[in-house]
Amino acid sequence: MTGPVRILVHRTPGEVRAAAFNASGRPFRLFIERWDGENANLRLSERVEARLRRRAPEQGGGFFEAKSGEEVFVRTADLGKLTEGAAATLEIVAEARKDKLARGKVRKGPPGDAVPAFERWCRSIDPDSQLETASTPAEFDEVEDAFEEALAKWCPLPGGGNLGFERTRALTAVDIDMGGRQTKGSAGARAFSVNREAVHETVRQLSLRNLGGLVVMDCVAPVTPSSAEKLRGTLIETFQAYSTRRIDALKPSAFGLLQVQLEWAEAPVEDWLLSADGLPTPETELLALFRAAARETTANRTGFYRLTLSANALRAYIARRKQCDAMLQEAFSGRVKIASGKGEKSVVRKE
Repeated sequence: MTGPVRILVHRTPGEVRAAAFNASGRPFRLFIERWDGENANLRLSERVEARLRRRAPEQGGGFFEAKSGEEVFVRTADLGKLTEGAAATLEIVAEARKDKLARGKVRKGPPGDAVPAFERWCRSIDPDSQLETASTPAEFDEVEDAFEEALAKWCPLPGGGNLGFERTRALTAVDIDMGGRQTKGSAGARAFSVNREAVHETVRQLSLRNLGGLVVMDCVAPVTPSSAEKLRGTLIETFQAYSTRRIDALKPSAFGLLQVQLEWAEAPVEDWLLSADGLPTPETELLALFRAAARETTANRTGFYRLTLSANALRAYIARRKQCDAMLQEAFSGRVKIASGKGEKSVVRKE
């Protein structure tokens, strides 16, 4: 990637969030870790001890069980001569996502000393990136906005119009909406201009959202043979500047569909934060309230606050009551406490 990469990390009780920004100041990668990684799913590049529970050649591999109890799928080509019940060291090459197990590869030797997930994530972006800790409301907003962008169904194109993203079980569809865009020139020139801009933005969004698998972008017509090859080349080259994940693409078809096959790696951001119905999980809502408390206490260094929990957030709090209370005490020195009872929604109230 050309230009410096800036990583902004926001640490609040129970959660670490970080966003990587390109030279233009736009986010392109996200990180999240909750409860210091306790009881978390296996992370990308993590090495763990696991035991082969079942070979399943009809499914193209075998199923391992890690010490944490999480199941990991390993493809047949990576199984070697391991028999059921054998122990092995696995490296996670794709995290678990909605309806899919984590995928691993067998590695030689013991797992070795564990490298913190955040450190591995930073290394995967740029060893020379500029690491900053968010300490002001404006910096809190930068990280918050990056996560909101990754969850949005639509994102604006710099020259006008929007890109829509819809993830299904089979693929991710990308739609170009030209509404509000003012362009000049021939139909071919106008189409190429918006398609090229859409390709650049789609690549950043795929990296930001941690999306993989089959991606199909519906290009604006007309797409000429020369512009089709340029769009394909631009897409691959731009993505390789953001990520080391394997990517391949076909030239737009006669119907204007640009198809991309992208290697899965980290779990999609929406799988971290949202339930199956697309709403924030109880844990997501609770930790969002803790971030809101951090914002209030930063703006008012002497104020005292009570957190009213919705029924949703209350469930997450009860599951970790002692841990949450200890984290709030350590972070805010007694200035933030949980209110008794529950409310219709989670809010921070000044005492």
